[in-house]
Amino acid sequence: MKTKKAEKSKAIEVKTNYYWYVAIGLFAITTAIFFWEHLFGNAYLWEDFAEYVYPVQTFAAREFAQGRIPLWNPFAFAGMPFLADLQVGFFYPLNRILTLFVGTDGTLPVKMLELSLIIHFLIAQISMFALMRYFKVSFWSAIVSAITYSFSSLLVCHAIHPMIVSHLSWFPLIFMFYHKANAQSSIKSAVISGLLLGMVMLSGHPQMTLYFYLFLGIFFIWNLIADILKKAITTKTFTKYIIASILPFIIAAGIFQIQYLPSSELAEQSRRQEMTFEASSEGSLELSQVISAVVPKFFGYTDATGESKVAFQLKKKNNKGEYEPFQYYYYWETAYYFGVVALMLGMLGIIGMMKTNRFVAFLAVFSIFALIFAFGSNGFLYYLFYKLPFFSKLRIPARMAFAIAFGFSVIAGFAIDKLRDFNLKQILAAVAFPLIVSLLAAVGILQSFFSFEENSVSTIQSYGATALFFVVSTLIIIYLASKKRLSVSIAGIILALLAFIDLYIAGADFNRSKNDYSKQYQLPEQTLNAFRSKYPDDIFRVNSRMYNPPFMAMKRNQGMISEIELLEGYNPLVLERNVPPLSREEIHKLFNVKYEIAIDTLRMSPYFAERADRLPRAWLVGAVKVIDGEKVADFMKSEKIDYSKIAVIEKQPEINLPNDIDTNFSGTAIIKHYSPNSIIIETSSEKPSLLCLSEIFYPSWIAKVDGKEVEIIRANYCFRSVVLPVGKHTVEFTAHSSKLISGTWISLATIVLSIALIIVYRKKE
Repeated sequence: MKTKKAEKSKAIEVKTNYYWYVAIGLFAITTAIFFWEHLFGNAYLWEDFAEYVYPVQTFAAREFAQGRIPLWNPFAFAGMPFLADLQVGFFYPLNRILTLFVGTDGTLPVKMLELSLIIHFLIAQISMFALMRYFKVSFWSAIVSAITYSFSSLLVCHAIHPMIVSHLSWFPLIFMFYHKANAQSSIKSAVISGLLLGMVMLSGHPQMTLYFYLFLGIFFIWNLIADILKKAITTKTFTKYIIASILPFIIAAGIFQIQYLPSSELAEQSRRQEMTFEASSEGSLELSQVISAVVPKFFGYTDATGESKVAFQLKKKNNKGEYEPFQYYYYWETAYYFGVVALMLGMLGIIGMMKTNRFVAFLAVFSIFALIFAFGSNGFLYYLFYKLPFFSKLRIPARMAFAIAFGFSVIAGFAIDKLRDFNLKQILAAVAFPLIVSLLAAVGILQSFFSFEENSVSTIQSYGATALFFVVSTLIIIYLASKKRLSVSIAGIILALLAFIDLYIAGADFNRSKNDYSKQYQLPEQTLNAFRSKYPDDIFRVNSRMYNPPFMAMKRNQGMISEIELLEGYNPLVLERNVPPLSREEIHKLFNVKYEIAIDTLRMSPYFAERADRLPRAWLVGAVKVIDGEKVADFMKSEKIDYSKIAVIEKQPEINLPNDIDTNFSGTAIIKHYSPNSIIIETSSEKPSLLCLSEIFYPSWIAKVDGKEVEIIRANYCFRSVVLPVGKHTVEFTAHSSKLISGTWISLATIVLSIALIIVYRKKE
């Protein structure tokens, strides 16, 4: 008897493994086809991936490869926190694997960086497939769900924002373990869900993290209420039920502390604090964009080639009541297309299963919630959430539409397995919206309701015809399967193929830039030799951008690639105090700028001019002006000050210094060592002095004078300084984040305790 059971169990295991091998093989093929051009070097990612991700991940990988934790980045904005920037995702494991591929020139190969992103589309499919198989959905139904979710616009159009893709790719797996934790009061599953969620949070996109917490939290409350009403929870099981449902949030938050604590310090010092409702609701879905659920390019589109057949032409009313086009990035920030296959099957599943399946009911209700939320300023719901903590610090409410793509993809898988249970009335009700919209767009009637450019109407009509083809094809398959003229497996295969082709047509071109952005960062050796500091003897900065007239001589984050200390950069987070309120001339002098952009008045062309009057990176002054922090900006604007001899500070120093320039004062400050996280300076003076640095003030730096820790005083609005007594001294500045240390211990303790819980409950459960 035992032998037969063992043989049966072995057969099931072999069959299950076979399904997984086939599924992973299929997903590898779909991913390769979708990103074929990238894998073979014919296309490249673009926008923020080229402008931000490539230089940031190159710098992170290079520093880590040299054995350094990059707390500070001296190559952008004259210096700013690096690891504390949450979007860097320094502690996300897949980012750190990139360190293995740093080239001899100190840069990351573009193909390895892009492959890291592309792999997440494979992960997304595997993750969704695992979720659907957990729900006992058939093989091909699970394949359809995996394809429609993973190649939806929410992922494809955010390939330029890999931190969003990282979140979305793992979410089905996170939810699978959370569902198991909630449904079975499983502590082991709760821990795994929390570990995965914590890992994803480290990839660096707080908005998606917040939306995940909201989704899982509402799911928990939904089930709690339903289970209480059904009396499925007893007094004996209540405690474990609650613990299993809440534990993932606690574990994820604990793991995230290694990043959260340093990032919270940066947030306090940055400009990006509370937003107005208007700023926060930027990126709201327009009501008319429900059409895009059927015809994704109905309003035109933007892509990497810059050669879209119909430019994105959705318009909005300005303050004067006039219609004006949205910004170019509005297309990808509000794109949420997940294919007519998932849309129609999802609608069918909601109509036919909502009353009998609690989970389908939840996904349907939350999808409606997500849509109203995504409307942002065009609805009422987002205004209510804007009043809550965290939501007011985020933009682009349309990103909540991820829940719609997720919900409809899941319900679509359920619906395929139930195709023979649906009647004609239910099918017609499910396909009515996509059929009407695609038909009206195909014949050109729908376009007449919008003020489109005349030369775009026929092209949009062709988009409508394409959508109509997929709607009708899907309808035929659904109808034949419901009448048992087509097996569910064959229907699943055809629907998977239709879904992939549809989504390929809709989004494959979006990321196919022909520009190898790594070449845009390449500079001649002569330029590199001229513009790189020669540490520690000749340290300086370069101004590569001017605004009147506008001109950029280098890429905005060129410094991180070429190791050039730039005055400029590109980052959503900028320190509140990073530039003193002075003229361009005075700013460049204070910032130790050796080369600056100037205009040749004869040829009216820009060129790099060398400055002779720049202040050194470190110098001594014998006098100070003590001004209240709230008044320092006005004081510096109104007073003419020789910053080489006197400094403006915001608190009285422990050693008294005169408040007028001492003409007899002299002293030297020589930099002996300079690296991103450490500066050592030897000083000498016959009078008490203030050591001034052309280095941005930030709380995580500490200073020691002759081995004894001293206070760093903010000087000249945004720079560092320390007070020195008479004589010779060795001053050491070190990037040292106590919040990082605290966060590291909390995160490590969380991981250790989580592993212990898994070991204990692995046997119990």
